[in-house]
Amino acid sequence: MLFESHVPVLQNRVYELKKDAVDCKQGIINLAHCNDCNFSFNASFDEAKIVYDEEYDNAVPSKLFADYYLSIGQYLYKKYDLENGVVYDIGCGKGTFLKMLCNLYPNIKGIGIDPSYEGDLNPMKNLTFIRDFFKHEHVTDAPNLILSRHVFEHIEFPKDFLEIIREPITNYPNVPVFIEVPDFNWIVENKTFWDLCYEHCNYFSEKSLSEVFNHSWSQLTKITKSFNDQYLWVEGIFNPTNELETIFHPFEINNKGIYEFIDSIQLAKQKVLQLILDYKSKDYKTVVWGMATKGVIFTNNIDADATLIDFCIDINQEKQQKFSPISGHQIQSPDVLSTLTNQKLIITVMNPNYVDEIKEAVHAYSNDAVFMDAHGVLI
Repeated sequence: MLFESHVPVLQNRVYELKKDAVDCKQGIINLAHCNDCNFSFNASFDEAKIVYDEEYDNAVPSKLFADYYLSIGQYLYKKYDLENGVVYDIGCGKGTFLKMLCNLYPNIKGIGIDPSYEGDLNPMKNLTFIRDFFKHEHVTDAPNLILSRHVFEHIEFPKDFLEIIREPITNYPNVPVFIEVPDFNWIVENKTFWDLCYEHCNYFSEKSLSEVFNHSWSQLTKITKSFNDQYLWVEGIFNPTNELETIFHPFEINNKGIYEFIDSIQLAKQKVLQLILDYKSKDYKTVVWGMATKGVIFTNNIDADATLIDFCIDINQEKQQKFSPISGHQIQSPDVLSTLTNQKLIITVMNPNYVDEIKEAVHAYSNDAVFMDAHGVLI
C-alpha cells in the first residue's frame, strides 16, 4: 500500500442539510500499484458502497468545458465517419455530451445509458436515453461507435467491463471504441493529491490501458493526451478483421515518480494551509473555486471542520446553497462575491485550466483578488 486516506464515497454528491453532509458515507483509499502491468488502484474499494442515482452530479457548466466537448464531438464525427451512424454512450451521466453531439449532427442516432440520467428519455428525435446500467439487451442496432467517457476509472474490473461492452456486438466487425479517462501520470507529475477519490477505484497509465485492451478481440490503436494533458483519449477496435498498425508507444509510470508523489502529499498540505493562514492574517477572505472532485477532496484535507475557508464557489447551480460531503462546506454561487466588494480575496483555483474563465468572472465583482493554484503557487 502506498497511501491511505478517508474520503467521501461520492464526492460528486451534495446535501441539502449540513448534518447529512457531515454524516455522509465514507470510504478508505488504499492506493496500490502493480509493477507488472503499471496499473494503480484502490485496494480498499467496495463497489457495494457506490450508488449512482439522480442525486449524483458531476456536471461542469463551463464555456471552456463546452468548447472541449465540441472539440471531441467534431473529432469523433470526422474520424469515425458518423454520418447516419449509431453512437452508444455507455455511462453518459446526465447526457450533456451526447445531447451536444446529436444536436450538432442531427443525422446521428444517439443512445445514452446511465442509471444517474435524469430528464426526458427522448429529448430529441435522434436521441434516446436509458436510465440503467449497461446491459446486453440495450444494443439493438449495429454501432458505428462505442463511447465511454470518464467511466472506466469508476469500474472495479475494467478489463472485464470492456468484455461486457463488447459482448453484444460480437457479430459486428471493426467497431470503433473511444474511451476517456484521467491520466494518472499527470496526477503523479503534478502531485495533485486532490485527484485521489473513492469513486475512482482505478488510476490508468498508458501502459495499463494497453493491458486492458489485451484481448484477441480488441486492439488498441491510439492514445492521445487531452485537456492540457489531464485526460487520455483511448481509441481502439472491437472485432478487428485486420491487424492494424499501432501508432503509439504506451508510456509507463516509474516507481520513483509514484513514491515522490506520495511523499509530497503531507508537505503539500502543510504548505498550502500555511499560505491560507498567512493571507487570513492579512485580512483576506479565503475562497476555493471549483467544488467538484478536486475542491471537495482539497477542502476535506485542508479545512476538515469548515472553519478556515470562508467561501466555496461552484458555477453548477444544482450544487449551490448545498453542502459538500464530510466537511460540510456550503457551496455558493459566484454572486456571493458581490457582498465582498470592499474585501481582499485570495482565491484557490482548483483546476488551472479554468483560471482565465474564473478571473473574468471574479473581476466582475472585485479587482482586489489574488489567485493561486492548490499548491499555493500564484497564477
